[in-house]
Amino acid sequence: MPQLPTCSVVIATLDRVPSLLKVLDCLERQTTPPLEVILCVAGNVTALEEALAAKSSGLPVRILRSAVKSSARQRNQGAAAAVGEVLAFLDDDIEFGEDLFERMLGRFATMSSSELGGLSPRIATQGRNRPGRLTLAYYRLQAGYRDADYGGRLFGPAINCFPVFEKNGPELVLVEWLPSTCLFLRSECFRRHQFPEFDGYSFAEDVHLTARIAREAPLFFLREPSILHHSQPSEFKADPAALTAGKLHNMAVIAREVMKVPRFRWKWEMHRIFVSISLLLRRPSQWREELRGVWQAKP
Repeated sequence: MPQLPTCSVVIATLDRVPSLLKVLDCLERQTTPPLEVILCVAGNVTALEEALAAKSSGLPVRILRSAVKSSARQRNQGAAAAVGEVLAFLDDDIEFGEDLFERMLGRFATMSSSELGGLSPRIATQGRNRPGRLTLAYYRLQAGYRDADYGGRLFGPAINCFPVFEKNGPELVLVEWLPSTCLFLRSECFRRHQFPEFDGYSFAEDVHLTARIAREAPLFFLREPSILHHSQPSEFKADPAALTAGKLHNMAVIAREVMKVPRFRWKWEMHRIFVSISLLLRRPSQWREELRGVWQAKP
């Protein structure tokens, strides 16, 4: 078996000590442990330091204090201090098996930099079914091309969809973007690009980054192993209107800066209408606040 590359873990976190400790437990159990774990911490750093001091762990953990609450900027800060050949960006609320790093890094060991730039495992808690006919028709209008389900695609005003994983489908699924929930990137690829300087919740900062990397090196989802994402509340999610407006704004930034979408404003306004209709039909909790955010958004 070829030698596995060294790997630095970077986790941006904000006042989520219990869930972060569970991530560290998963890292400690890895059959191929990371070279280092860098925690870039905004908010209450003392609470985390005390929790780590009370925890007996063999992980080489470093804490960096962040002056800003921004997952994108925190990840850039943590990555600047990392030395691994592969950078693993992990959310602070995920869970995974003991062989994750061995299997992910094994792909980097057997595939060249021209064959693989970035890799993410399937997120079992964010599975996706094939879209219905009306949604497919809308996606085709935005994308300008036909596709079976638009899984892994990035199109229109930065619409991005998870792949539809078939039970007996391919292990590697070629995509145009990857999520930072659990994202493995070659260090040299990341350092040429880095996350955008998005603030706060930093919605789709991973799309902005990985769409640029995809131009020079292929990106893949790996069907197995999968991970779990236990999405946690945060201060950025407390205002659904502001959160929704921020999401649509960041999509506009990606469409303009990264994708160079022609007729961008027309496509972005059409997406606002589509999202509004979807909210009115589904009526999820806090749909009124989300609808207000749709029309507060600025491109």
